Amino acid sequence: MIPPRLPGRTARRDCQAGLTLIETLIVIVVIGIATGAAMMGLNGAGRGDRAQAEALRLARHLSLAVDEALVSGMPLQLLWDEGGYAFVQWQGDDAEWQPAAVPLLAVRHDLRNPLHMTVSGNGDAVMIAASGSGPARAFDFYGSGSPWRVEFDGFSALAVPRGPT
Repeated sequence: MIPPRLPGRTARRDCQAGLTLIETLIVIVVIGIATGAAMMGLNGAGRGDRAQAEALRLARHLSLAVDEALVSGMPLQLLWDEGGYAFVQWQGDDAEWQPAAVPLLAVRHDLRNPLHMTVSGNGDAVMIAASGSGPARAFDFYGSGSPWRVEFDGFSALAVPRGPT
C-alpha cells in the first residue's frame, strides 16, 4: 500500500536521497574551521614550556650519548655556545673529534630566542665516556616559561624544574 501524500509537499525520489553539493561544502568548511582552531590552540599551549622541552631534550640526548659511549667504547663530547649545542665523537682510526656516529646526536641543536642555556663548571666541553667519569655539570635553561635544569653526573642526566627566579 502506498502512503497518502500530504498536500503541498512533493515526494523525493530515491535517487535524490543523498547530500547536495552545498551541504557537503558546508560540512567541509565546519570541519576545517574546527581543525584550524584546535591547531592554533595546540601551538599556543607549548610556547610557555620551551625551557622544559629543551631540558628534557638535552637530558635524552645526554643519555643517548652515554649509551653510545658504552656501546662503541669511543668517548663523546658535548660542545655548546650561546646559540646551541652539538655532540662530537672521538674516532680512533682518524685520531680526531668528528660529528657523533648517531644521527640524532650528530646534528647541532640550535636554541631559539628568547631561550638561553648556561652551563656550570669550567671548560668548553663535557666529556662523556664509558667510565662515567668527569665532573658533574648542570645546564640551566631560561627565558621562556619556568626555568629548568639538567643535572648530569657523567653517567645519567635528569631534567628538573628550578622554579621562578
